[in-house]
Amino acid sequence: MAEIIEVSVTLHIAVADASDGRALALRAAEHFSHVSHAQIAAFNEVNRVHSADHGMVEAVTSIVAGAGRGS
Repeated sequence: MAEIIEVSVTLHIAVADASDGRALALRAAEHFSHVSHAQIAAFNEVNRVHSADHGMVEAVTSIVAGAGRGS
C-alpha cells in the first residue's frame, strides 16, 4: 500500500515586463508543478540504480495556492 507524504515546496519566480506579475507567476507555478508519468518513471529508475533507499514513487500531485482564481 502506498503511503502519501505531503512535502511543502516554495517556488521563487522572477517576472519582468508583466502587467500582472502575480497572475503570470501563478500560471508559471501551475505549469512547473505538473509531473509526468515519464518523469516519475525516470526518477524511480535512477533511484533504483543509485540509492540505498529502493522505495518507489507511484504518483505526484500538486496544488498551487492562489491559482485558479481567474485572470
